[in-house]
Amino acid sequence: MDKMKQINLLIAEMWDIFHKHGGYEYNDEMLYQLQGMEESLNDCLGVEDLPNMLDEVEQTMKYFQWVKAMLALMETEPPQLYG
Repeated sequence: MDKMKQINLLIAEMWDIFHKHGGYEYNDEMLYQLQGMEESLNDCLGVEDLPNMLDEVEQTMKYFQWVKAMLALMETEPPQLYG
């Protein structure tokens, strides 16, 4: 698969995570990441920049996966009996 297709698939997956899990406490941070990635992609000079851009997108995806995992943990928090 070519690098641009990989980049586009990852960005689409991040937007999907944002739309499914946005509105929680990580909403603004996810939006900042998406906007920053869009700016970075717009500044991409061409094919020679795609490996670096793919790395940047993959690193950003790690953040989105972390947010998704954190929200899943928060939704399964057991009740506190004593407090």
